[in-house]
Amino acid sequence: MMALLGLKRRSNDFTTNDRKRNCNRVNEPQDIEREGMVGEITFEILKLPFEIICNILSRLPLKTIICCRSVCKKFLKILKDPYFANVHLARAPSTTASLILQSYGGNKGFYFYTIDLDETSHAISDSTGPHKFPSPCRSHHELTKQNAEFCFQSRHVTFVGSCNGLLCLYSSLPKPFYYVCNPILGESVVLPPPTPLAPDSTYYLSGFGFCPKTKQYKVVRFLCSVSVNHVTNSVSKEMAAEIYTLGSDSWRRIGKAPCPKRGGSFDPFVNGSLHWIIETTKTSEQICSFDLNTEQFRTLPSPLHFDANYIKKVSWINIGTLGGHLCLCYIYDDACLEVWVMKDYGVKESWSREFSIDIKFYCGLKVENLRQPVKFLNNGDLWLMCSSNSLASYNPRKGTFRDFKALAKWKSEVIALVPSFVSLNDAMSSKNLRVESLSRRIPKIYC
Repeated sequence: MMALLGLKRRSNDFTTNDRKRNCNRVNEPQDIEREGMVGEITFEILKLPFEIICNILSRLPLKTIICCRSVCKKFLKILKDPYFANVHLARAPSTTASLILQSYGGNKGFYFYTIDLDETSHAISDSTGPHKFPSPCRSHHELTKQNAEFCFQSRHVTFVGSCNGLLCLYSSLPKPFYYVCNPILGESVVLPPPTPLAPDSTYYLSGFGFCPKTKQYKVVRFLCSVSVNHVTNSVSKEMAAEIYTLGSDSWRRIGKAPCPKRGGSFDPFVNGSLHWIIETTKTSEQICSFDLNTEQFRTLPSPLHFDANYIKKVSWINIGTLGGHLCLCYIYDDACLEVWVMKDYGVKESWSREFSIDIKFYCGLKVENLRQPVKFLNNGDLWLMCSSNSLASYNPRKGTFRDFKALAKWKSEVIALVPSFVSLNDAMSSKNLRVESLSRRIPKIYC
């Protein structure tokens, strides 16, 4: 690490003039000195402009950056600067990704483990060698715990979503509340309680995203009201939505909303909007988006081939993100998994098929194994959560699968996270909320 960061040991000729020059040095706008001293170690990297230092450090592996935070106060100050967080975040989606697995921990609540996908991919060879043809059989490997482990003192926690390294969770009992944290920095904040539900309303699901224009993180909450017409014995469902801006004092009602399908969205944030598959009889309007800037719902066009006859054979449809574009993953005729990408956002004619997985071609592969996509990596690999509470990775270029055993007996829930150094103190629109350590328990008011 010393060679990487340009460190060298100096001899005992550190003169009085040297000390005077360091003491009289003028601070930069970011208040970072160009040269730092720890005992007899000189950090040559600190002679560089601040922006170049951030650029260099942002290219290091995640574990190395975390270690650099403990080297000295000057490094810590640089790595805690919002500018570094933004530089690192701009590069992070193309260099690293993690999975957050939820594991039931008995009476102690749920434990969450982060899995470094890049390290897992590099440490394990594919099921095909360098001179072999792709094999339809799947290789099996172990998962190893990486980077972080944290616990919430609640037994009813579910994932809402992740964005820019921040993870949002929801707990329904004993009182409903939302929690946002950064597992890498160990920061967390409990959001103000949502509006109490009306007698005929129930909680449905939520979404979490970031508005690039206002630089605000927002949580969208769907509520469902069910009414029964006793004359016709018909049941009607009405959806409403509330929104919360991270750092504000309360939730806001934004009126009527479409009805999203449960489990129909993975990695749904793209183009400044959240996306869901909705319950509708119109085959051309199955995709709903919510613009986090205008706070308006709208429908997006489905692929051209999504007519009434085709939809009848489609099951387990999911919406996500592939290569920065909106994508659809669905099972057709219980025989194959289709992946389609919207190359030009909002344009119906821009839908194109990315790849297809023939379920019968792979040894032991079942329809149930493809129901829950988790994440497309930057290299195009698709991660799936299988029905057997294990994880699988599919490489569309080689046509190979890899199976991964879980860490332990964990609940059937997993979410993708791009690790970042975005601090909650910088992410909030105001300082009304108190940022705490993940090691602390949830305040008693919510327990």
